Amino acid sequence: MSVLTVSIEGIELRILAQRGLYWLEQETLFIADTHFGKEATFRSAGIAAPRGCTGGTLVTISNMLRECHASRLVLLGDMFHARTSISEDIRNSLDTFFGEHSELKFSLVLGNHDRHIKRLPSHWPIEILETGTMLGRISISHFPQAPVPGSDLLLCGHIHPAYRLVSRSDSIGKLPCFWLSQNQLVLPAIGEFTGTEVIKPKKSDRIWVIADGQVVEINQPNP
Repeated sequence: MSVLTVSIEGIELRILAQRGLYWLEQETLFIADTHFGKEATFRSAGIAAPRGCTGGTLVTISNMLRECHASRLVLLGDMFHARTSISEDIRNSLDTFFGEHSELKFSLVLGNHDRHIKRLPSHWPIEILETGTMLGRISISHFPQAPVPGSDLLLCGHIHPAYRLVSRSDSIGKLPCFWLSQNQLVLPAIGEFTGTEVIKPKKSDRIWVIADGQVVEINQPNP
């Protein structure tokens, strides 16, 4: 597992190539925008979609949890894509996932997609956290916003950030990234069946891209 340790406002965090963020001090793994069941929603609408995306995302999360020895998983919103996303197959996959990690604490900050879902299965061990909840010196949200008073850093998702690499004459491509701007650290979407949005960083921002299974910091943002 490729890991890059960074210090932000004196908080030591580990950026994982699997698109997770680990805070060793709190034994907490943060992820964003799983969009579980998005493929099921597309298929229910008659749109062709690949199968197995939710299962693949769950395997990635499980691997990170085990490799980091995390005791808590915090999802920064958009756990599901829509009401139709919680199909029988998706429920069974998540039942298995929670059973395999029964010793962990699971927390969710509701995202805009989650709010379409009236109720999650009552036996799932998920704690719902309010936007702006503080975990030590870190506050959490789905949407980018200023850190809440008393916190030094905000972790969020929603944007599905990507960074476009360019040469003098051509665009080389875009890569998912972690984006730090004004004490807001936006995590990339971990869901396998999600798009991305190319960001327009300021020169003072910091960007870490995921490239060929490695975490690489971009020193000079695009002008």
